[in-house]
Amino acid sequence: MKKIEVLRLSSMSRAPLVIHGYFFKGNNPKAPTLAIVGAMEGVSIIPLYTAARLVDFLKQMEESQKIYGDILVIPSINHYALNINERFWPLDKTDINMMFPGYSEGETTQRIAHKVFEAIKGYTYGVSLETRGDLSSCIPYVSLLQSTYEDLPTAKKFGLQVIYHKEMRSTETVSLQYNWQLWGTKACTIVCPSTEAIEDVGSNKVLEALIRFASKTKILRYKMINGYESSIVLKKNVKIIKAPKSGIFIPSKKAGALVVKDEVLGHIINSLEGNVLYEFLSPANGMISCYHKQGLIFEKAVAFRIVKST
Repeated sequence: MKKIEVLRLSSMSRAPLVIHGYFFKGNNPKAPTLAIVGAMEGVSIIPLYTAARLVDFLKQMEESQKIYGDILVIPSINHYALNINERFWPLDKTDINMMFPGYSEGETTQRIAHKVFEAIKGYTYGVSLETRGDLSSCIPYVSLLQSTYEDLPTAKKFGLQVIYHKEMRSTETVSLQYNWQLWGTKACTIVCPSTEAIEDVGSNKVLEALIRFASKTKILRYKMINGYESSIVLKKNVKIIKAPKSGIFIPSKKAGALVVKDEVLGHIINSLEGNVLYEFLSPANGMISCYHKQGLIFEKAVAFRIVKST
């Protein structure tokens, strides 16, 4: 393993921002290659934790000479935000994942994105680990933009339950996934469970998916158990359930649970008097992919997302 310095950014008020990558040289020059980017945001704990665990796992694989293709892992980019538990770059609140491919003479986050992109472009496959930007916690799933450059067969090799084939917005032309694809890398995103505490179950599923992917693409020699036959999910397949009232939110079903129509999913409780204000019933058969993760919920906030059975 070679620890490389991707970027060093001086600061007037604190230690420099130093972004490190962990490079594992494959023993077969003809094998495909893989780059993995972990936490780009300051609340992305599971992406950070999973990427760090992957580095530790690959050290063991390197010792036994089981790495065929080159692998680069960058566990964290936005250290400043991680240190103070903020989502975006703390100085101007910009999202680094909306700055690619970057600009070497631009704003700070554009310069960071430029340096990171220079390090990771040219790989056969690229995976970014992210969490949702809302107040939901979800099952781990693959998010793949409908960019015309996407590769669904590649996304299926992770063996996760769901591939969300996402309609692309104009703002996502500056995302890492899109720019990776534009430059010839078969790229996708794994959306991780969102939690500020370490949660091994969700991290294990993402780690297993990454190892499974590297094995199936012949980058790594490791016998991995098969995952799911991934379901392709479009926006029309997802039912969003919103809260009609504000109050204390008590879910009785969480992400990954299978539900049937009219099954009780949870309740909103009057925060002052304790009585039930509203009972959530499932509008369809399916699986809960996301649920509101905080104890308080506001009117019209998303309480559940259900992937409907077809």
